[in-house]
Amino acid sequence: MAVTGNGTKPRQNKRKIERILALLTLSLVAVVWVIGAARAEQDLMGAVKEALPAADHFTRVENGVYAAWAGAGEDERLGYVAIGAANGYGGPVELAVAVDLDGQITGVSVVSDKETPAWFERVENKGFIDQLSGKSYQDAFEVGEDVDGVTGATYTSRGLAEAALDGSRLAAKHLGLEVPAQESPSIKFGVPEIAVLALFAVGFFGHRRGFKYKKQARWGSMLAGLIVLGFLYNAPLTLAYFAKLVLGYWPQWQTNLYWYLLLGGILFVFTVDNKNPYCEWFCPFGAAQECLGLIGGAKTYPLRRHRDWLTWTKRGLALAAILLGVFFRNPGLASFEIFGTLFSFVGSTLQFVVLALVLIAALFVKRPWCHYLCPVDSVVELIRVIRQWVKELWEKINPRKRIA
Repeated sequence: MAVTGNGTKPRQNKRKIERILALLTLSLVAVVWVIGAARAEQDLMGAVKEALPAADHFTRVENGVYAAWAGAGEDERLGYVAIGAANGYGGPVELAVAVDLDGQITGVSVVSDKETPAWFERVENKGFIDQLSGKSYQDAFEVGEDVDGVTGATYTSRGLAEAALDGSRLAAKHLGLEVPAQESPSIKFGVPEIAVLALFAVGFFGHRRGFKYKKQARWGSMLAGLIVLGFLYNAPLTLAYFAKLVLGYWPQWQTNLYWYLLLGGILFVFTVDNKNPYCEWFCPFGAAQECLGLIGGAKTYPLRRHRDWLTWTKRGLALAAILLGVFFRNPGLASFEIFGTLFSFVGSTLQFVVLALVLIAALFVKRPWCHYLCPVDSVVELIRVIRQWVKELWEKINPRKRIA
């Protein structure tokens, strides 16, 4: 059916405005990235002194390694403090690790972390960092074996343990101790990774026209996402994933396959098929809202009068969160979602209040969080705008090669 001129021009104007704003958004993120990098220079000495308070002074041996001395001179060496680094959930975790002359850890202090504050506080309150003191550079620091993990904060626990290992062995080398050869990390491939691959496959093929069992497949996929990615592993997609990507915090693939599969799957399917199987097919929080909607008979309310205002408010919140995470080099600050509050029952009073309001609203309004507040949806829309723009430019250059 032909589109009248009256209908075409407003759409073209809207598309033009969206592309200008998308370009401005990317430019703003880039500027804040540069500013954040400039202010990321950190004064390490506070953390170094906290790791070994018995030392009277420190001398810098090399970048990130300090010799600790007792007294005014350099006659009595207490050991070394080395800055160890590893990847946590939100990005790099750095620890100042104090090691005595025998290679045993005597103290640990946090230099910086990129984790969601509530989750990092939970790990600290569980005494995870304290148990690293007394470990030897010869230990494996394997979470769940010689280091007790914290339920629901596996990536953070693993990152802290690996950072302590890195710092202890760096210090041990300066002590002249024989440091064990570092083994390649074993590939972590289990139920979450298998589940996300299977769910992507179901979503990809379920979107196809002519698929007879679309409704059944979608509900099966949502329930699997709710149970496995939600309540069992608490691993839904959050804005921190995208902030981590923008900051270039690429964790080891062997131990973070889930991160790569989830983000890579979304970007790949979206690029190839212009579909977003995650949000509609197996987002755990989306599934929770739809289940409540079945109970209360929830309906979709277009809210035409306020639609644009709500849309741009949601996008503004997402952009502000991303900029905050990029400026402070902390992807965890970009996450204001309330997913973890539902699936692990951890969060502030405000988060529990917002969660309760959203769940009550979900009884009557279909997916209220997804439609009016979810920041991931705003990122998906940005990707969609850029994809369409690139597609049109490509077709102008190669008119015979059209993209789906």
